[in-house]
Amino acid sequence: MSDTTVSATRVAAALLASWVLAFAAAAPRAQDERNPLAGTATAITKGKNIYRGRCGVCHGIDAKGYRGSDLTTGDWVHGGSDAQIFKTISKGVPGTEMPPHSNMSEEEVWMVIAYLRTLSAPGDAAPERGDAARGEQLFWAKASGNCGQCHMIGGRGGRIGPNLTRIGAARSVAALEREIRKPAEVIPVGFETLTVVTKDGRRIRGARKNEDTFSVQLMTANEDVLSFFKSDVQVTPEPEQSLMPAYGPERLNDTDLADVVRYLRSLRGTR
Repeated sequence: MSDTTVSATRVAAALLASWVLAFAAAAPRAQDERNPLAGTATAITKGKNIYRGRCGVCHGIDAKGYRGSDLTTGDWVHGGSDAQIFKTISKGVPGTEMPPHSNMSEEEVWMVIAYLRTLSAPGDAAPERGDAARGEQLFWAKASGNCGQCHMIGGRGGRIGPNLTRIGAARSVAALEREIRKPAEVIPVGFETLTVVTKDGRRIRGARKNEDTFSVQLMTANEDVLSFFKSDVQVTPEPEQSLMPAYGPERLNDTDLADVVRYLRSLRGTR
């Protein structure tokens, strides 16, 4: 290779490196990106309407939490910057009930964030009542319900109910209280109750884990996973019944409930 060729190659490499550095310096870092529609009245109004249509079914029409977390406290589990909330909405959170909203445009996501910013500010959350340490004892104790027989936390416990390792990041206080007192009101996907009746008359009740046109799979209370061809059995869904019993005041008084909920709210898993 001639000296001229080597020199030209070095010049090209230097130019490329300078362009890369210049681009990197000019591009805003994702975590520093601000909502371009922040504080815009029209965007806030549109964001409210989009939120109610797309997000309200899980987070509540008032954003105080229903199946999802309370968005009015300023406690953003997956990061509270505009860019981090944008990522949570648009890409979802793998391993959680938060799905990606890829059908929303960037402008629509920014509008929703502009609306959510009007609902809360850091430090707005009221102190939660209850004793988390006592709640943990109640959760695992057989005398108070033996919740760990069905629910897993950090690898300990059963599998017939939802894993609660990060439930504090996914549910508001009100939602947790409702799910303990009235578990049949909102049954998570994959835990719907159904009964299978075999040709010899056996009745098998459990949580539906999978179903297609030809077959159904369920998990029994003993955590046995069974599969059936629909042509061989009668399948009866029970949409208004939960495998989890209702814990009314006679089983869990209000003080005990507050302690258990406080413990569950402390479970944030890993981000």
